[in-house]
Amino acid sequence: MEKLQNLKNALISKSRLSPSDIKELEEFSYLLNKAIIDEEYHLDYLDYFLLGARYYYLNDFTTALIYADKVIELNPNFSRGYNLKGLVLRNLKRYNQALEYVNKAIELNPNLSIFWDNKANILADMGFYQEALECEDKALELEPDNIYALTNKANILGKIKKFDEALQLLEKALKINPEHKSALHEKSICLLNLDRDDEAISVLSKILDIDPNDHVAYYNMACAYSKKGEKDKAIKYLKKAISLNPEYKQLALDDPDFDNIRDSKEFKKLTSD
Repeated sequence: MEKLQNLKNALISKSRLSPSDIKELEEFSYLLNKAIIDEEYHLDYLDYFLLGARYYYLNDFTTALIYADKVIELNPNFSRGYNLKGLVLRNLKRYNQALEYVNKAIELNPNLSIFWDNKANILADMGFYQEALECEDKALELEPDNIYALTNKANILGKIKKFDEALQLLEKALKINPEHKSALHEKSICLLNLDRDDEAISVLSKILDIDPNDHVAYYNMACAYSKKGEKDKAIKYLKKAISLNPEYKQLALDDPDFDNIRDSKEFKKLTSD
């Protein structure tokens, strides 16, 4: 029981849970189930919150939603419960409802940077980019080194073609954590859009050093080499991307980055049914 409580306290003390916490969340779930069976342990709202977070990061959004509702039922004043439900609803593409619950989280605790960042992401999903940028500014006002807000603001700036501004934010994010994959991905996309393809390749190579199975990096590497007219390398990386995620076969057909190699027999064979 002591091990369970210590792990619970350690997880709850974090202002933001992330996919990197999944091992600890899995261990928490195991210890919790053991305590329920062996000691008739009764769950509180924090237990349900951590279980909901676990299912959220396992992409089981239906189960995560059930737990988020239980958190709110047991403690209607726990702001992170509303935020969790907002995150789940966003992933279910129920954006208006997601915004409602994140707004409730902000109403309960307006000084938590993560809530403003999450609101920005929902607004960006809905196409409200200026409002989203204002929320990211609030997130960064509260926490200037919030690497998620820096990266997400860069993503929003990219959507409105402000790639140079986005790169400035990403450089700041990567000073905080040079191996932050999301920031590296955003940087590579900005560089590709600015036709700085060699620099993009260098960033993508770093991503693949960190994660050799990153299918997005393989696909964007293929795009970069195609833009450079290096067909063999483009086909090599596209083939790897498709092997990891077959959806790239269809995506590549309509991607203008492959215009330089589109008529080659290798590209046609790779993207054919």
